Amino acid sequence: MDKLNFSISLREKGLDSQSIKKKMQEKGFDDSEIQYYLKKSDEIFLNQSFQYQKYKSKGKTNKTLKTLVLTLSLILLIAVFFGYASIGLIGLFILLGLIRYSSF
Repeated sequence: MDKLNFSISLREKGLDSQSIKKKMQEKGFDDSEIQYYLKKSDEIFLNQSFQYQKYKSKGKTNKTLKTLVLTLSLILLIAVFFGYASIGLIGLFILLGLIRYSSF
């Protein structure tokens, strides 16, 4: 398992296959071991990176900020209809700018 961890750590460092083979030969691996551990480390590294990307895509969003901005914009929109047009429109443009900024 230590040899497998060594080959995975080399893969995580971003080394290509030739560099990994050289490092493994320096550590005293046989050619058959190099092929085996290179293949296994590729599989494990790809599975780990796939799992990381899957969990990363479910990351935390700024729902509270968006909800707050949308409620304030609704209040300002209602204020526009009740006659506070200048205050409401200026505030609406500011809040819409915040929504666009938070969505990037």
